Amino acid sequence: MFVIERRVYKSTEPFFWTGRGSNQEIGILMIHGFTGSPSEFRRIGYELREEGYTIQAVRLPGHGTSPDEMIHTGWTDWYGHVLESYDELAAKCKSIVVMGHSMGGLLALKLAVERRAAGVISIATPIFLSSRKTVLAGFLQYFIKYIAKKPKRVSTLLDESCAYTKTPIRCVVSLRKLLKQVKKVLPQVNAPVWIGQGSKDGVVRHESAAFLYERIRSEVKELRYYPESSHGLLLDQERERVYADIAAFILSLQVAYYGVKESGTAH
Repeated sequence: MFVIERRVYKSTEPFFWTGRGSNQEIGILMIHGFTGSPSEFRRIGYELREEGYTIQAVRLPGHGTSPDEMIHTGWTDWYGHVLESYDELAAKCKSIVVMGHSMGGLLALKLAVERRAAGVISIATPIFLSSRKTVLAGFLQYFIKYIAKKPKRVSTLLDESCAYTKTPIRCVVSLRKLLKQVKKVLPQVNAPVWIGQGSKDGVVRHESAAFLYERIRSEVKELRYYPESSHGLLLDQERERVYADIAAFILSLQVAYYGVKESGTAH
């Protein structure tokens, strides 16, 4: 008897799904955003699994549990986990496409400089943040541990991201350090890149996507704006169009050899 799988859309657990057919040896590494969780990727993960790709969605240290755990982590912990996850997936697949949402996009771009990526999918990646308060984080961290996020009217779908309701100030400082570092190495990204940005994003300023597109030197790069979408592109009302555009990009890639770059080229 054929059993229909019950799909789980709201869970902070990381997930790994082995692909099938001709696409099985193409791995897609999914990296969630700051204070977020792998739940951000469950819907698009199911869609891409149907195409036969092998899917791995990581849970960054300190995420998907509690802000009290996150406060003891920083960008080196998050990136270290991404590197380990890439190497594990590369042992199973011939090529890796790296997909990152928000801060996950920063981590994906840094990874593309230090590892072989068949492609990079950058979703709502911050270069310029909408809130100027983040620049005060370095000072505030000595006086307060957390800052509460302003409650927003979000759809049930956007709630699936399972993001924290308060943010450790210390981690904001670390995020800003990561952002500055990635900004410097953008010209070293040469893998094919797809960049998506919601025009109603209240977290990342609109010009971030254009900055990425201009600075990245990849011969193959795409930039797409979604006029009705917020920061949560993967769960907002234009999500089906976003999924289709990402799937088309992955399909178009000339699959490259994965692995550590030649000695002296990684930074």
